[in-house]
This record gives sequence, structure tokens and C-alpha cells, in this order.
Amino acid sequence: MNSHKCGFVSLEAIKWDPSVYPRSKWNTATIERYVDALEAGDEFPPLVLEEGTNRLLDGKHRLEAYKKAGITEASVEWHVVPEGMTPKRYAATLSARHGDRMSNADLKALAVEECEADPKAFDVKAFAQQMGVSERTVYDWVGHILSREREERRAKVLRLTMLGWTQKEIAELLGVSQQTVSVDTKNCDSAKIGIRDLASQHIERHEIARRFNLPPVLVEAITLEGLDDAERMKRLGIKIQPYDVWQFPSCHDLMGDNHPGRVPGELMCHVLYFFTKPGDLVVDPMAGSGTTLDACLLMGRKCRSYDIDHRHERIDIERHDLSDGWPETVGKASLIFWDPPYFNKMDRSSIGEGGYVEGSISGLSPGEYLEWFGVRFQQLHEAVKPGTKLAFLMSDWDSENAKAHADHPGIFLWDYADLLRKAGWRLIRQIQVPLSTQQVHPDIVNKFREARRLARLGRYLVVAVRD
Repeated sequence: MNSHKCGFVSLEAIKWDPSVYPRSKWNTATIERYVDALEAGDEFPPLVLEEGTNRLLDGKHRLEAYKKAGITEASVEWHVVPEGMTPKRYAATLSARHGDRMSNADLKALAVEECEADPKAFDVKAFAQQMGVSERTVYDWVGHILSREREERRAKVLRLTMLGWTQKEIAELLGVSQQTVSVDTKNCDSAKIGIRDLASQHIERHEIARRFNLPPVLVEAITLEGLDDAERMKRLGIKIQPYDVWQFPSCHDLMGDNHPGRVPGELMCHVLYFFTKPGDLVVDPMAGSGTTLDACLLMGRKCRSYDIDHRHERIDIERHDLSDGWPETVGKASLIFWDPPYFNKMDRSSIGEGGYVEGSISGLSPGEYLEWFGVRFQQLHEAVKPGTKLAFLMSDWDSENAKAHADHPGIFLWDYADLLRKAGWRLIRQIQVPLSTQQVHPDIVNKFREARRLARLGRYLVVAVRD
């Protein structure tokens, strides 16, 4: 029994939308044949329109034949596109039911389009049944996409596993079953053996990454497994600086991406070397481009990272606004590494679209800014376990406008130290980590030069412990 609505509509009321038409072109010979049939008195099946829009889903040849024959009204059926199916795919299933079937080239194009849009949701068997072709044929069309998606998923599983995520957490994040993650993990273990074998043959890192379709940082992390911290640092080309002044002229190319106030990976590796041990959990509440994550991956630490800025679209940076409180993972952390946006620096008001995202604490007033940190320090102290360390990276600020900031002419290292003590933290180390002149944004350099003011290259790492 036909449950579709039926009726007659003016041809002018029918909407033609090429984006839902599953054929690359229509056949003029078929249209001419249909015109001849109409003149001979034949009747055609109803055109199929999308309910609610009147978009044509099936019957383009008939529609053009009606127009050419001077017919102004046609019999139609209104169909509701099934849930979970695109209008274009549903239109293709309608074409598959009658004599003028779609070409294999058009079916292939549709399969590739649908699979590219969402490889995880694409069902080879269902597509084959709907279009009247074999599963083998459909897989031949989209197999390369499914293989690429599978490789990308395995790379994510491998990264997250090495960072300490559970299989359940990974499955929930990636939207797959825990069994899929388990299988991927076993395949990753096999891949690790192959990667180490190639590395032992002195094959270049980027070549190994290309062969296994993995990011270079992941390949490097695998080759470093089993080594002690000093050897890892040496392999990464990082000279250990065993004093309280650390200087890094540039950012390590394996750690993080271009980001406002990007932290050198070398700095993060030093923090891990001196204040954690292998296997410790590190939490970064304002992860930026992921330098902390990459450093932990390379140094054999677990890591969970958060941010409100997702411009880098990293799978391992979770969305969380620290203004809503600390994530629960800090309760298990051995170290919190915190490099927050500095006051009135690198935000969009000073450097444009490349600056911090809307809502950054960098744009608060001096008083609000300090108060915000006071609350967060207190909350963190209450959330972590005894012995947890906090490595807090910060720069001084002094006002350009004494009148505008009469109550707060500057925010200095000792202000943060006072807030930490008040919150119950015990300060155990101050390390100078000056900015390289190469890391200062050119717009800021010009701004200070023209104003005859001194730019701030001073930066400090304050390490505190929760007793």
C-alpha cells in the first residue's frame, strides 16, 4: 500500500536543485523518447518531490519531456526523506528502481561523496543493497577512504593510549566501540615493532612517518620508549640546563604549533625532567597548541590537556573553561603545568586575529585578573592530592597609563607568589625563563620602539607544592 501523498502540481511549482540530483547529466535521447511516448498517449509514473520543499527527487527526464511537450501540470508523489539518509542518496535509490538506471560512474561518485563526508557512518552493505550493486564493487569505490579513516583512527588511539587514556575513554571520544579500540591497540603494538625496526636501520623519522601514515612526533615517541630521561633529551637535541636560568632561542619543531605565547618544547621537557618522573600524570589546563602534550608523549608521561581555544583541532585537547572550575583529572595529577594568557598581552585587541580567543582572561582589568587567579589557586589547592606540584609560568606587567591603572600600576611575580601562599601552596623554586627576542610578536616590538618603552622579555617559572 502506497503511503506517500499524491496529487497534481504545476510544473512551475517544482524546484530543481542540482545538489540533490544523483546523476552527472541527463540523457537528451531519453527525453525525446519520452516526448514521443507522451504524444502517443502514454502515461508516466508520478514525479517524486521532497515533502515540504517540492524539490525534485526523481523524474528529471519526465519533467523535461513534459515541458517540451507543452504540458503544464503533472502527477506527483511527495516523499519524506528517510532519517539518516541525504536527499541525494534517497534520490539515487529511487533511480535504482526503474529502467533508466544510474551509471556506475554516478553511483561511484555518490558513494565517494557520502563516504568522504562521514567514513565512520558509511555502511558498504546498506549502500550496495540500496543501489543494486555488489558489496565488492562499493568497497572498490570507497576502500581507500575507509583505509585512510582507519589509519587516522589508529593514530589517534595510539597517541591517546600513550598519553594514558583508557580504552573506554578513547572509545567514547572517537565514537567507536571499545572492542574497536582494543583491536586498534593490538595493531598499534605491531606497528611499533615495525617502526623501531626501521629506526634501528637509521631510516629518517619523516620517512618512517610517511610509511606508517603517522605524525612524526608519534614516530619519535615510539623510538624513544624504554630510554631514560637524559637519553630522551639527548635524542631530541635538547641540552639539559641544570641551573635556575633556562634559555631557549626557538621552539622545538616536534612540540606544539604556532600559537599566541607558544611555549618552547625544550622548556616543557626541562619541567618534566626536573619535577616529574616517567609515568606521572601531567595536567595542562590551558594547553594552547599542545606543546605540553607533545613533550609528555616524547618524555613518557601521561597527560590530559584542556582549553577553550580549539583552533588547532587536536583530538587530545579537551574543551574546558577554567572559569567553571578545575577538571576532575587534577585530583590524580603529579604536576599541573599552567601557562595562562598574560595580562593585556597577545590578545586580539593588541595583535588582531592571531591573538587569544574571545573570553580570554588577558582582557580582564588588573584587579579582576589577580582576583581570578586567587580563586583558581585556592580551588586547585583543594582539588589536588598532597605532594602535587604546580609549575606556573608568568611574566610581569607594568602599566602604560598610570592614571587608568592607579590601583594596579603593575602586576609582578611577587603578586602571584602572594596569591599562591594565601591559597596554601608552598613555593619551592623560581626559575628565570626569559623570552627570546625571536619569540616576541613584530607588532609588539614596533609598538614599544615607537613609544620608547622597554618590552618585557622577563618570564618566570614558579614551582609550588601542595603539602
